[in-house]
Amino acid sequence: MAEPDDQRLLRSLRAGRPEACAELVRGHYQAVYRFLVHLTRDVHQAEDLTQETFAAAWEKIASFQGRSTLATWLHRIAYTKFIDAQRAERRAVDMRQRQEISNETQEDPLDTMIFDEETQRLYRGLHGLEVAERTLLVLHYLQGLSYREMALVLDEPAGTLKWRTSIALNRLRTLLGREVASHAP
Repeated sequence: MAEPDDQRLLRSLRAGRPEACAELVRGHYQAVYRFLVHLTRDVHQAEDLTQETFAAAWEKIASFQGRSTLATWLHRIAYTKFIDAQRAERRAVDMRQRQEISNETQEDPLDTMIFDEETQRLYRGLHGLEVAERTLLVLHYLQGLSYREMALVLDEPAGTLKWRTSIALNRLRTLLGREVASHAP
């Protein structure tokens, strides 16, 4: 269910008030951007997808039914944009492989955002997971979404997501344990 502030903002958005759009962006931009940085591991792509998310939200505001909060709805749009971008990237990679793949390595954009060693270790472990596992942990633990909200974002049953999140968390623990063991004196 949409929260009272969401309902007020929703009325303003549907009325086409530009200040309502600005309020939506101000209130949710950073959370959506952080979510996409974690998924894409590319600040530029995350920025582009965040902008696409808000543009799509503006276009689709009339179809928002209020079965979730605006934040959850925006995360769903962002996740869909991310999946679409992944598919497009796979197609582009396939085409490049036919021509010849360059072996350039890119610096991880999160390295500039992460400062202490423990946090870096956690993020390395997190990014050692499959995208689906990483998505679950980012949504639940970093973005603070409940399993019910995650179910709306990912269009899967909450119970399944709780189970998959538990498995992803155990895999992360295993990866972190291996990293600690490999750095032991």
